[in-house]
Amino acid sequence: MKIKKSSAYALHALMYMVRHNTQLPVKTDTIAKAEGIPPDYLAKIFQQLVKARFIKAVKNRGYVFTMPPQEISLLDLFETVEDSPLFDDCFLKHCECGGTKENCRIFSMWSSTTKRIKELLEEITVATAAWNHPEHRFLSLPESLAGSKSKKETETSQSETIRL
Repeated sequence: MKIKKSSAYALHALMYMVRHNTQLPVKTDTIAKAEGIPPDYLAKIFQQLVKARFIKAVKNRGYVFTMPPQEISLLDLFETVEDSPLFDDCFLKHCECGGTKENCRIFSMWSSTTKRIKELLEEITVATAAWNHPEHRFLSLPESLAGSKSKKETETSQSETIRL
């Protein structure tokens, strides 16, 4: 399964909101800077999340959750941002078998496997993900913003982040 970068950004933004719940409402610029997400891109993603009623805008102050993050499953979040079901049909869409469980063993296995993945993504909530995933940024900080770290320390911390 491969999800779009926008889905990963959405998840990380909502996890940030969970971890910083006492500081809500929060602006997209604050989240974007903290998580290393392009601010304009995150603003567009938040429009989708507002439309899905996961979050709402508080005039001139930022965003808050409209539903508890314990009720937002990763499956719901990903399918919202992806704008389609994650596993709609057979990945071999263009073969001549017709894509039914009865006449294609591959499709049958695909269906049972994706069903289990969907169940797992339905069980994992944004809140659970927030407290079971290490904080990290998508982009590395420029050296000018890295503070007092030496170049070697910066490279070491960046390589550690990449491994996460």
